[in-house]
Amino acid sequence: MAGRFADGYRSVLAAITGRASSVHGYPPRAVEAAEARLGFAIPDALRDYYLSVGRHELNRVHNRLRSPNDLEVANGRLVFLEENQCVVYWGVRRRTTAADPVVSQTTDLDDGEWSAEVRCSLFLPAMLCWYAAGWMPHTGDTDEMPHADARRLVRGWPPAGRGGVHSAFARPGQVVTVEEAGRGALIRLGTRSLRDFDAVVSGFGIGVHQA
Repeated sequence: MAGRFADGYRSVLAAITGRASSVHGYPPRAVEAAEARLGFAIPDALRDYYLSVGRHELNRVHNRLRSPNDLEVANGRLVFLEENQCVVYWGVRRRTTAADPVVSQTTDLDDGEWSAEVRCSLFLPAMLCWYAAGWMPHTGDTDEMPHADARRLVRGWPPAGRGGVHSAFARPGQVVTVEEAGRGALIRLGTRSLRDFDAVVSGFGIGVHQA
């Protein structure tokens, strides 16, 4: 059964897609089988993600969330996510008692260094929004701008999560991410309707390249 982090994940998925249901999560038996195989419990924040939204196709449109059956331990980390060309991997410490551990990334599972990012409960929904900003029916991005300008444009947007290089915001049917780019930042956005897309662009008051 999913725990206290699940509702937050479901609310982000529902904002993106319009709904979040039990079919979007892995069944408890799949997660329990992975824990039995690994020999330890998956941290709550990651476990809840699998149980609530881990089966949705968004988790595989760019980076790939590993299925419970494909989870593995490498260099003391439980590896759960891989970049689409297997250049970068993300994981959490194998030996942790934290319910919401920090996610780290590496480019080498054998002997690479791991760089810490943020806690699972922030990282996972932020990645979901980042995928959505290229997956939703209407998407676009801005040119690079100063960080202060990007922060001003998303002022008032409900935060959905954050990762090492981007922050995510979501409203019903609308997603925006702010990403570090060079010395500045750029904004990516996705909406379910063209009307919403036009409204967001109008609210920003700057040029947006529609995909």
